[in-house]
Amino acid sequence: MDKFVDLQRKVAPEIAEILDIRYSILRQVYFYQPVGRRTLSAQLSIKERAIRRELEFLRRQGFVWATSAGMTLTENGKVILEELGQYVRELRELTGMEQALKSLLPVKKVIVVAGDSRRDLAVKKDMGRAVVDLLRKIIKEGDTIAAGGGTTIAEVAKAIIPSGWPKRITVVPTRGSLGEEIEIQADTIAAEIAKQVGGVYRMLNVPDDLHPETISRVINEPRVKEVLELIKTAKIVIHGVGTLEDMVKRRNISRDEMKVLQSSGAVAEMFGYYFDKKGNMVYCTPSMGLRPRDLVGKTTILVAGGTDKAQALLAVMKGYSREAFIIDEAAAESILKIQGGKKNGSKNWN
Repeated sequence: MDKFVDLQRKVAPEIAEILDIRYSILRQVYFYQPVGRRTLSAQLSIKERAIRRELEFLRRQGFVWATSAGMTLTENGKVILEELGQYVRELRELTGMEQALKSLLPVKKVIVVAGDSRRDLAVKKDMGRAVVDLLRKIIKEGDTIAAGGGTTIAEVAKAIIPSGWPKRITVVPTRGSLGEEIEIQADTIAAEIAKQVGGVYRMLNVPDDLHPETISRVINEPRVKEVLELIKTAKIVIHGVGTLEDMVKRRNISRDEMKVLQSSGAVAEMFGYYFDKKGNMVYCTPSMGLRPRDLVGKTTILVAGGTDKAQALLAVMKGYSREAFIIDEAAAESILKIQGGKKNGSKNWN
């Protein structure tokens, strides 16, 4: 396969572009069906005329079906999407990226998903599926999972197929809420994961940005104390990472705090703790729940994507090893470039 892909790349590079477009369309239809041409055009930033042409080809091949509500994927379409996904991985040399990242970072397993989740939300859904596939392999009866908040972790909950999971699974949030949309708060995501795997959940149900004096009182409440203990003893942790810009919006950081963060060189946030480019912890905000040092001894899955997250991901990876690191292609390329990797015409990293 590698030799054939390399030959195709040299002799007929235009085929790769066509395959890439058709793969993106099939993936988009799969996740958003029934979906119309105009919506596909907007989601993929491809002219509607080109979308119409490709959909007609895919329809003739029996991969998509046109309904009054929009396009849907046929059973043959689902099969070809899976097979084409593997071929796209070969074309983009994602396995090589995974190996390069694994050699650079303290992580056992790296999974790179094709695409850029900042530009195509279907990529984020694929990342969610990758987390679920891994979770099925490592979770055991009686385990407790701590799940973070954010749009990417929310896709993990949506990707779960509710069958075949071990019994007595408990799911908790990694921390309190950040006052954002309820669908992407850690409490909500933990509850949804628990429902899908047939387990139970415990919510923290407190804001994550309380005043320190308030936290010192609330933390000793029996119910809160019990949930915090479950969080600290969770065996599996699924979390993301925030950039400084992300957290300014999500945590409503004050102007004075922002000055402190900027002067300290903060580029990443995890569990309310901020890190500089070298991975040094430079600042923390009042927070209840997991702390970075609590990750020691846990099976931790870090999932995030987008070129803007590259520096933040590197910062939090330097101090703490992970079981798995699941990112998109855009973030992987950016990280390797920052680390001194060089991309040549055939996408090899060295």
